[in-house]
Amino acid sequence: MFKEKDYVRYGSRGIFQVEQIIKKELKPRHPETCYVLSSVYGIHTQIVTPASNPQLRRVMNREEIDRMIDEMPLLESDWIDDKRKREETYRAILEEGNGRKLAQLIVSIYSQKQDKLKDRKSLSRTDAEMLERAEDLLHEEISLSYKIKKEEVADYLLSRFKDK
Repeated sequence: MFKEKDYVRYGSRGIFQVEQIIKKELKPRHPETCYVLSSVYGIHTQIVTPASNPQLRRVMNREEIDRMIDEMPLLESDWIDDKRKREETYRAILEEGNGRKLAQLIVSIYSQKQDKLKDRKSLSRTDAEMLERAEDLLHEEISLSYKIKKEEVADYLLSRFKDK
C-alpha cells in the first residue's frame, strides 16, 4: 500500500503522486480504500482509483534505474516480424508501463530503425509512435528519480552510453 506523497506509475497514464487515501463506496455498502492521484507531468489530472488497482506500481528508485540503464546496451532486439502480433505485444507493454519492459521495447524498435536506415527506409508510423510513447514513459520515470527535466533525459542517457 502506498502512502500520501508517494509517486506511482499508473500504467500508460503516467506518473502520479498520491495526494490522499480515502474510503469510497465503489459498490453499495462496500467501502474500499482508494487513492486520490494527481498527475506529475502534462495536463493536471486528478484520478480516484482503488488501492487494489493492479496498474499501480511504485516508481523505480535511482538504483533500479541505474541498473536498468547499465543493462540496456546488453539487451538484444526482441523484434516481432508479425505486424499484428508486434502491435498487440507492444501495446500491452505500453499499457503496463513496466520500466524494464519499456527499455526492451525501445531497444527492439530502435534496433529495427537503425537496420531500416541502412536500407534508406523508415519505421512504420505505428512503430515510430510506439517508440516515442515508450521513451516518453521511461523518461518520466528517469526524470523524477534523477530530479532532472524530462527534456534533459535523452542527453543524459546519451552521455551514460558514451561512457560505456
